[in-house]
Amino acid sequence: MVFYRKYRPQTINELDSASIRETLLSVLQKETPHAFLFTGPKGLGKTSTARIIAKAINCEGKIKGESVEPCNECEQCKSITNGTNLDVLEIDAASNRGIDEIRDLKEKIRLSPVSAQKKVYIIDEVHMLTTEAFNALLKTLEEPPSHAMFILCTTEPHKLPATIISRCFHLSFKPATEAELVRSFTRIVEAEKIDITPEALQYIANISDRGFRDGAKILEEVALLANGEKITEEFVESKYHESGTRNHVIGMFDALAKRDAKQGLEIIQKVTEQGVDMKHFLQQLMTELHRYLLTQVGIRNPQSAIRNPELTIDDIKILFGLLSKANLDMKLAVLPQLPLELVVIEWCQSSQSDAAVAIVTELKAVSPGTSGDVTVSHLRKQIGEMQKNKALYGSAEPDSLENSKPTITTMGVDLLRAPIDGEVTREWLDMLWKNIISEMKNYNHTIAGVLRSCMIKSYSKEEIIIEAGYKFHKDRLDDAKTRTELIKICKMLTGNEVKIGVELKA
Repeated sequence: MVFYRKYRPQTINELDSASIRETLLSVLQKETPHAFLFTGPKGLGKTSTARIIAKAINCEGKIKGESVEPCNECEQCKSITNGTNLDVLEIDAASNRGIDEIRDLKEKIRLSPVSAQKKVYIIDEVHMLTTEAFNALLKTLEEPPSHAMFILCTTEPHKLPATIISRCFHLSFKPATEAELVRSFTRIVEAEKIDITPEALQYIANISDRGFRDGAKILEEVALLANGEKITEEFVESKYHESGTRNHVIGMFDALAKRDAKQGLEIIQKVTEQGVDMKHFLQQLMTELHRYLLTQVGIRNPQSAIRNPELTIDDIKILFGLLSKANLDMKLAVLPQLPLELVVIEWCQSSQSDAAVAIVTELKAVSPGTSGDVTVSHLRKQIGEMQKNKALYGSAEPDSLENSKPTITTMGVDLLRAPIDGEVTREWLDMLWKNIISEMKNYNHTIAGVLRSCMIKSYSKEEIIIEAGYKFHKDRLDDAKTRTELIKICKMLTGNEVKIGVELKA
């Protein structure tokens, strides 16, 4: 973080956001507001901008009427830059969030500045204040001393009372554009004399999550790794690809689009080994999926990094449902990565066409005269709607769909009983397994996804042995409630009281 602190903007013209520059130049030339509110995501320069304003209104070398830029040469500018100015106080609301701290502030603010023209209070993460503290702060904002100014900064403006917002001049910091990021990085590159290509700077801007602080951190890491060598786009990609969360996010969607469970699970394993918070990674997946959804419907800003046309709008809806459920499951999961692993397996092994064919086979058995082509086309559409709504709403589907959804039952018991002579074919076992999975969906959609990665190892009228490829799958199937439901389903389908055994694949 040395680069970000060392090369943060020191004047208004150095600010990388054009809209913020223009607004401040216009506002500071007039009567300066007594309270500013800066909102926007982290790492966009809200606190740096607050310091620049503090310098602009206290600068001793500024020629009034001609410029609002701080000179950065006078004692006031230097002390504010160094953080030693007694009249510019930065308060972290996360650590000083109570009413006592705000009351103390109210008492001290009445005192005249020590040497500056105005006392400036910069309150960072102001949304962390308690309700009582907000009420106390409101009184001060309503009747501030003429020598005082407040600059409130927050990443979560929705948590601020409307009364606070209404008494401040609001500046919204938008996520940085690629051009703004490159402008910021170029200032650092020129000062540090880093040998880097424009393409490499552009690549760093693409993986910076639209934040100046994150981008400066990446640039610093790459410069250290290069050790004086020329930095190219290929160098950045090769050095940063393995540790970049964004690259893992893009790789995950590539795996999901190809329905490659192995690739998806390997990415989760890498993310886990690197110590990345799994909940954060899941949120990044959902953020990128949202960007892709906007891109698909024609909204190009922000541009998604996903480049898989195989993912349709319907796929996006289902994935949102599965990822949302995984987000809830993570709160109780012993292994944080397990809910996401199950999503990958369920998504990659699911097939709407297989389900349609199985149901058509059943309907033909009940109604031999049914036309196969027409039925398959009709059922594919119905099953697609059912799977989407089940993924989005869980077992209970919306009331509006209640009358339109088809009544689909699993193949009857008589049709699934083993032949009288006792011979059980592979085809019969496959049909039994598909029906067990289908019935399990009514009980637990996630367990049905686990079953898709398993198979029947052996069958008899007394016992069914299920073979699981992964230990965490075996653990899920060994759960008492799941075991009870499996026994009930097998009895319904075969007509026999059977025991259920689960073995790990050797």
